[in-house]
Amino acid sequence: MAQDLRQLIEGILRDSRDMVLATASGNIPWAAELVFGHDANFNLYWISDLNARHSQELEKNPNVAAVITVQPAGEIKDRGLQIQGKAYRLKEEEIVAAAREYFAKRGTPHMPKTIEEVNKLTQGRSWYVLKPTKIYILDEELFGYDRKEFIT
Repeated sequence: MAQDLRQLIEGILRDSRDMVLATASGNIPWAAELVFGHDANFNLYWISDLNARHSQELEKNPNVAAVITVQPAGEIKDRGLQIQGKAYRLKEEEIVAAAREYFAKRGTPHMPKTIEEVNKLTQGRSWYVLKPTKIYILDEELFGYDRKEFIT
């Protein structure tokens, strides 16, 4: 069953391009829609301005949540993920690998090989990762309105 859940998660991540990231400061929540890339461990990567509200909030509180949905078309049933985990700004030595995952998903013809190439593509924005601790899988066709839990 765990392997089947991994395949479902990978399929949803592959078929999606946007996530909604939830952060909080004090008792005040915030949600931001972001374009993401991912790796085989379901880590989610994105770029943002350091001054963006979600960037500022996750620096103070790394506990975040995210939602990713596959937009249904026609007869296709709803599919998506609800994710909780920790997020942080990547260290320079982590950026090139994250950027390659991010740009591969977008079909970028020339994959960056150096931090300089990445910086040229991202124009000074910072790189972040969400490392999931728990993922809920929603698949209306397979589970109806129930969801399945996957703990990383």
